Amino acid sequence: MHADCHHYAKKCHKCQIYADKIHVPPSMLNVISSPWPFSMWGIDMIGRIEPEASNGHRFILVAIDDFTKWVEAASFANVTKQVVVRFIKNNIICRYGVPNKIITNNVRTSTGATPFSLVYVVEAILPVEVEIPSLRVLMEAELSEAEWSQNRYDQLNLIEEKRMAALCHGQLYQTRMKQAFDKKVRPRDFKEGDLLVKSIKSFQPDPRGKWTPNYEGPYVVKRAFSSGALILTTMDGEDLPRPVNSDACFALRVVPAMKNTELLVL
Repeated sequence: MHADCHHYAKKCHKCQIYADKIHVPPSMLNVISSPWPFSMWGIDMIGRIEPEASNGHRFILVAIDDFTKWVEAASFANVTKQVVVRFIKNNIICRYGVPNKIITNNVRTSTGATPFSLVYVVEAILPVEVEIPSLRVLMEAELSEAEWSQNRYDQLNLIEEKRMAALCHGQLYQTRMKQAFDKKVRPRDFKEGDLLVKSIKSFQPDPRGKWTPNYEGPYVVKRAFSSGALILTTMDGEDLPRPVNSDACFALRVVPAMKNTELLVL
C-alpha cells in the first residue's frame, strides 16, 4: 500500500513541474578538435547582468578560438541577430579571417600553453615587467637589432612545433574529460508521441521568486533526432517555434484513465 501511494504521488503534475532541475547529462560527450588557429570559434552570451553598466549594457558576447583559447568579447544593451552578425564580422572575420566553424555550447579544453604565445609566438610582457625589469626584458634590452631579429626568426620557425604540441595536449585533455563525463551519463531517450515537460529558461526575472516552477508542460514529442534535439507540440497540436535539447526535458509521469485510453494528468 505504501509503495503504491508513493508511486502514485510521483505522478502529480505540480510536483513534477516544481521538481529540482536535472543536472545529470542524458548523452555522451561529443568532443571537437580544432585543426589550426582561428579555424573554429566558440561563441556564447553572458547575461542578463544586474545591475546594468553605466552605458546601459546588460549582455556580453564572448568568442573563444578553440585552438589558442584567444578571447574576443564585447558588451551590448541587447543581443539581436544584427548585433551577433556585426560582432562576428568586426571581431572575428575582419581580424582573423573567415572561420571554418562557429559553434555554441561547446566545452573548453586545456592546451598547455598561453593563448598569447600560440597567437603571437612569444609570451606577453606585463606592464610591471617594464617598470621593474624582469630577466627576459633585461636580456632583450642588451641584444642588438640583428640579434633580436635572428631571435625572433628562430621563434617563428618553432611556432609550428609549439602549436602541434598544444594540439596533442588538448586532444589528450579532451579524452580524459570525455571519460569522466561519460561516467555520469544517464540516458533519457524520447520517441514520437512521448509526453514530457521541459525546463523553463527565461532572462526576465519572475515575480513569483522561489515559487517559480522549474518546468512547464506537458508537451508531446512530434519528432526526435539522434543528436538529442526534439520538436515539440502542445497538447492542442501547436508546434513550438524552436527545437528543444533533450537535456532540458524529462518524461512526464501520468496516470492512465479508468474508462478509456486517454491519459489523466494529476
